[in-house]
Amino acid sequence: MSDQLASYQSIGKAYAAHSTVNHLSKEYARGPVHNNTAESFGALIERAKQGVFHYMSRKHTRRYLDEISFRWDHRRREEKWTRAGIKKILMRPLPVMDLLRAVLSRAAGRVLQRTTEGSVVDKQYPLLPNPLPSFCR
Repeated sequence: MSDQLASYQSIGKAYAAHSTVNHLSKEYARGPVHNNTAESFGALIERAKQGVFHYMSRKHTRRYLDEISFRWDHRRREEKWTRAGIKKILMRPLPVMDLLRAVLSRAAGRVLQRTTEGSVVDKQYPLLPNPLPSFCR
C-alpha cells in the first residue's frame, strides 16, 4: 500500500496486491488501504540514521536495515485514550530482556568474525542439539 508517488508505482508492480491512495484528491485512507505503515517505517530509518548510526554506508546497508527491521518486528502494541476520548494505538519497544531473548534465539549457529583485511564475515555453523542457553528456553 502506498500513495501515488511514481517510484512506489514501479515497486508496486512486483506485488500482486498493491493498492494506492490518492493524496492529491485528499484521499488518505480507503478501508484497509493507507500508507501510514510505510511512512512509519521510513521515519524509523531516519531516526536510526540520525540518532544511532549517524552514517550508513552503502556496503553495510543490509545490516542496518536488518537491525531496524528487528526493532520494528519486536514492539508491543498499547492502546491509549486521549482526553478527548479518541483511541490511539502506540507501538512501544519490548523490554530489554525480551529483546535479548529474541536476539539470542536467532543467533544460534552464527558467528561474526573479522577477516585479516578488517572486514566482518557472517559464518553459519551447524546447530547443536540445544542451541539456546537455559535462560532463553
